[in-house]
Amino acid sequence: MFRKIMWCYVFVLTLLDISLNTKLSAQGKSVTVHDSLIEGITFQEWGKESSAEGARGGRAVSAEALALSPPALSFGLRPLAAAHVLTVTLTNTANTTMHLASVAGTTPDFHASFFESKTLAPQANTSFSVVYLGRREGPVSAHLYIHTSLGVHKYPVSAVGVASEWGVWPLVGVRVPLNASVEPLLTMHNPTHHTIQVSEVYSSGAWVGLRLPGGGESAPRGAWTLPPHSARALVRLRLRPHSVHQQQRQHDQPLTAYIRIKANMTGGGLVVGVEAVPTLPGEYLSPLQIRISARGSRDPPDMVRAYFDRHKPYIE
Repeated sequence: MFRKIMWCYVFVLTLLDISLNTKLSAQGKSVTVHDSLIEGITFQEWGKESSAEGARGGRAVSAEALALSPPALSFGLRPLAAAHVLTVTLTNTANTTMHLASVAGTTPDFHASFFESKTLAPQANTSFSVVYLGRREGPVSAHLYIHTSLGVHKYPVSAVGVASEWGVWPLVGVRVPLNASVEPLLTMHNPTHHTIQVSEVYSSGAWVGLRLPGGGESAPRGAWTLPPHSARALVRLRLRPHSVHQQQRQHDQPLTAYIRIKANMTGGGLVVGVEAVPTLPGEYLSPLQIRISARGSRDPPDMVRAYFDRHKPYIE
């Protein structure tokens, strides 16, 4: 994805509105804010070359000219709200030099990095990374289209999204009324026997704002401390996709951004996908998602309170 960099100073849990993204931090320091799913890997931007027509365009490369390992990429069962990366090796089995252009996809569940080398002599190889960032529970399959000077190779990828043990869910299919905003809470559960300290939360899109759940400008570090087996609201999101669509004059295409949560946990944190589209005023339900865990016949009923409104957007 296109790398966006801006230097800024962040104070204790102070909300900063930046032109490229918004960031909250639990420690005062100078930081580099960028849009990346995995530290140290730069990914091709999904959505510009990845439309159905653009991705599939061009003649197919001969099966004898290109070999990939593995032949098909399967991530298997992977939890949501985390970025999972696998490496693919590409070998030029043709008798001529091959030039690699790009890897385009047809779904935002999968992202591809740039090639380590873009020119391959006969029998030479290179590699690229593929990241699965699940958006929904259940199986998902797609194709990556590898564009080369010898044609386009159709590469199958698949994964099965499962619930995150951290109680964090992607926010997809969110409808936001024009000239309004939707402000859901982002809550995190600590399933471990150890205290988890969240240090930073930031978004990759200017249309996704962040603020403290209580609305203040600052809070103590303990506001982001999660004792074992506890849950806590970290931030309140402010989704305003119409602010971008007004500039681009595209009101029917959903926008995608990512919320990055950094903490002292395995993997360093979580990545939450957010997808929203501006719509005309209509019927709205709060909360955005209702999650009910599996229960036995002897368990008490699980009650969820929901609110319905025909005109106003939902604020949890």
